[in-house]
Amino acid sequence: MVKDKVVVYGLSTEGYSLACQMASKGADVHIIDESSSSAISLKAETAKTYPSVVSLRGDEPLLSMKPIDVAVSEANYLFFTPRIRKTGQDLKTEINSKFKDAIKSLKKGSSVVYCVATGFGGNNENIALLKHVTGFDAGKSISYFYFPLGNMDNTPQIIGS
Repeated sequence: MVKDKVVVYGLSTEGYSLACQMASKGADVHIIDESSSSAISLKAETAKTYPSVVSLRGDEPLLSMKPIDVAVSEANYLFFTPRIRKTGQDLKTEINSKFKDAIKSLKKGSSVVYCVATGFGGNNENIALLKHVTGFDAGKSISYFYFPLGNMDNTPQIIGS
């Protein structure tokens, strides 16, 4: 059986929780900390040992890593869950910048799951940005899903478009 290759962009509380759930179910998961230049391999054992991002950061275990561009280019699924530190217009600028960085190495046939709440027309902007950065059309060469994360205790079994 071939494992799904998943990249979670953002070592946020929500992103780490999502990554742990997928790693526990057997997916090949890498999580990207925006402040580093590497994607951290997250195995089921690691997810069990470090149930929260706080415990992982506190212990600083030695984990397998690969370059971000390599991890993203190999991924079937990219979950965009960045750490958010700013407010107002600065917030939108920061998120757009991180989204561009996250998607630039995507391959044809992969799926992007955007997990940040957007305002009116936000998904249209994201889809246009996806086309501009990758050259791929959402719904044709690549899939785009909107899945804003809120209560991580109540995540669905299936995410649709």
